[in-house]
Amino acid sequence: MTSRSGVNRTLIALAGVALLGAGLWLLGATRAVGDHLPAWWPAPAADAVLLDRDGLASLRETGWWAPAVTAAGTVLTLLCVAWAVSRTPVRGLRTAGPLSPSRTELRLTALEDAVCEDARRIEGVARARCRIALRRTSAHLTLRVWTRPGHAPADVLDGLGKLSTTVEHALRPRDLRTRTRVSAQRHAAPHVR
Repeated sequence: MTSRSGVNRTLIALAGVALLGAGLWLLGATRAVGDHLPAWWPAPAADAVLLDRDGLASLRETGWWAPAVTAAGTVLTLLCVAWAVSRTPVRGLRTAGPLSPSRTELRLTALEDAVCEDARRIEGVARARCRIALRRTSAHLTLRVWTRPGHAPADVLDGLGKLSTTVEHALRPRDLRTRTRVSAQRHAAPHVR
């Protein structure tokens, strides 16, 4: 339990005990309180409680009762809503901090898989392998790509450049260095015996 929630619970418990004590005192001290009531408050009978049904009926007939009860209810409702809103955590957008090598092993593996998948979608790419290494202030992307027969390495370089830019945005604020190796896939030549 945090210190803030402990303080909140203690204050709520103290308020509950105080209200319970005040209610019990009013219940048992009808005569003592009855002698000190304001002049406009109807005096209770000797064998009656401080606020009985007749007393409540006479209060309801006065002109100030309905606005006072409405105002008190509104204030209590607004206080409860304000308290509930203040207890609700607000989570805004967090700025992206630098990735630490110890916490990003799984994320880097997922990023490597996504980069390989995106590289395979480039027109003319048959296979692709990707490796990302993080340093303190920089990141290294190593792409190994094999082109399909009939496609030149120059045909896939634009797509690989866009892919490298996407990875650079994902790894900000680190500087990205990319090393790309493009090879042509061999033609499947029939063996002649």
